[in-house]
Amino acid sequence: EVKKTYKLYVGGAFPRSESGRSYEVLDSKGRFWANASQASRKDARDAVVAARGAVGGWSGATAYNRGQVLYRVAEVMQGRAAQFAEEVARGEGLTARRAAAAVDAAIDRWVWYAGWTDKIAQVLGTANPVAGPFFNFSVPEPTGVVAVVAPQESSLLGLVSVLAPVVATGCTAVVVTSFARPVPAVTLGEVLATSDVPGGVVNLLTGSAPEIAPWLASHRDVNAIDLAGVDDAGL
Repeated sequence: EVKKTYKLYVGGAFPRSESGRSYEVLDSKGRFWANASQASRKDARDAVVAARGAVGGWSGATAYNRGQVLYRVAEVMQGRAAQFAEEVARGEGLTARRAAAAVDAAIDRWVWYAGWTDKIAQVLGTANPVAGPFFNFSVPEPTGVVAVVAPQESSLLGLVSVLAPVVATGCTAVVVTSFARPVPAVTLGEVLATSDVPGGVVNLLTGSAPEIAPWLASHRDVNAIDLAGVDDAGL
């Protein structure tokens, strides 16, 4: 077996951490699995720059086009479902059946949010009554760059559950993945790179959330931070 050192996913590319750091990833039985790059605050800054650069094109795309892109992600994930299931089972200690169910749910969630892209304005927007001969509308708009701290236990379904709504609404994302279980997130980065998602729309950082998240939360170019605790069901 080839010993792997997984890289970050930033701006549509796979760079190593600028610090040169990496850490050992163990499987659910405590055995060595691979090495993963340990992102620094400089890597997080690079990810924010990439995400900021992608905001204009992604938020300016039609809702229908964003839906097509998200659906394509689900299609590519479906083609690698067996690999995802093996990684989820190995990392989370699930049976093969439960791991496959989690992967199926993650794929279904991408499809679900793909269907929401052109319905968000209809559901959340409104025509407001006014006392005058004019119209007043409320229209939801993307907020820009969103920092996401992925769930630590649910390595794929939890990640998709907090990432998909960000990109479905036209925002771009900087994601800090599960520290102990980053491999499914790395594979998801490969899926995003080989689908139609523009570079910079999603940026995945493997490493320590306590180190990176506070800096992201205070960054002037990050408009929101989503600290999510999602269980294995993604609820």
